[in-house]
Amino acid sequence: MTTLALYGGSPIRTRAFQPWPQFDQTELGALAGVLASRRWGGIHSGSQGEAFERALGEYLDVPHVAVVSSGTAGLMIALRALGVRAGDEVIVPAMTYVATATAVSVLGGVPVFADIVPDSHTIDPSSARAAISEKTKAIIAVHLGGHPADVDRLGLIAAEHGVPIVEDCAQSLGATWSGSHTGSLGRVGVFSFASTKNISAGEGGAVVTQDGELAARIASLRDHGRPLGVTGHHPELGWNLRLSEFQSTILVVQLERLDHQLTAKTKGAAFLTNALSSVPGLRPVPADLDPRVTRHGRFSLAFTLDPEAFGMSASSFRAALRAEGIPVGRRDLIACPDEPIYADATAQDHAHSRTVSCTRARAACTKLVLFGQAAGSGMLLDDPSELADVVRAVEKIHDNCGQLREAEHQRATTRVPSDS
Repeated sequence: MTTLALYGGSPIRTRAFQPWPQFDQTELGALAGVLASRRWGGIHSGSQGEAFERALGEYLDVPHVAVVSSGTAGLMIALRALGVRAGDEVIVPAMTYVATATAVSVLGGVPVFADIVPDSHTIDPSSARAAISEKTKAIIAVHLGGHPADVDRLGLIAAEHGVPIVEDCAQSLGATWSGSHTGSLGRVGVFSFASTKNISAGEGGAVVTQDGELAARIASLRDHGRPLGVTGHHPELGWNLRLSEFQSTILVVQLERLDHQLTAKTKGAAFLTNALSSVPGLRPVPADLDPRVTRHGRFSLAFTLDPEAFGMSASSFRAALRAEGIPVGRRDLIACPDEPIYADATAQDHAHSRTVSCTRARAACTKLVLFGQAAGSGMLLDDPSELADVVRAVEKIHDNCGQLREAEHQRATTRVPSDS
């Protein structure tokens, strides 16, 4: 029996995988150019923000793009532009980053949590349908982990009830569904450029749409409620949610690398999925790509772990992997309805919500194992010869799971004497 690194054995890997986010001299030169221009912010003709909006619109094949300060800001702007007000309901998947829901709450709206499809962890259209009420003003489809949600079925439901689809594309830039980019499939799409995202400026976001009238409202709301190109006239209440020129110029460069990086990450993910397919209790998410997913966004590579079949809990498995030198998500996720802001009615900032179903989302959150950018790592960019260490580490842990079970048993049975 080999001793696991968690208990003093030698780790499988001692050198780092590729880091994330990535940059080179091109970003440094672009930043120097903005510094020299002395035009570091604002919205103006010839700006880096305008250049990035144009480049992103061409990439996504959408005519209207507005860069904003974050993906969360983008969701708030999109929902307000669509008319969401206090008391309105917005359907949100129960498994997503909490900002998808809090963007609704800070507008005074009520997030209504629908369950997920077990295979892809994206919103279940049937659960979304059950969540619709006379107060529903939008459905947010989150393309979780880079995997597009089923926008075909969601679109039919949305059209039937006369509500728009907002795409939360924070993790899916570059993903395509039936050949079309995420963000171009609903009424409005929202992207994030935070540190872990497929292109990054540390923070930032973009709101995209095919609708010119909606685009004008979005551009106004991000800039104090004034129309695009106007400086002294404010016909509606808006925010200052603009993006700086420093961030915009980085994103212009980052976007040029996106397709090359997606190709590399797709290769790395395919290698790991195939190599780990024979490990009992470890199942990729999704097990098989929907044929309509013509390109996965590869924000992360996800597996679910069956504790009975694998021989340990997901949290123990993640701890053992990190000890072996393999970057992996650190904690169990929390389903949105279970976040204190929604679950704890005594909390100071308790927000109203409604839950239609959360059973599958809760189960998935406790079993998820995340590799890649979700774990702050660029490892999926590495060659399979490097990623083979991940396979060796998983096999080592599985073969020595008895050590972990024994340690878990000892912790469970150990009694700490109480002070008396």
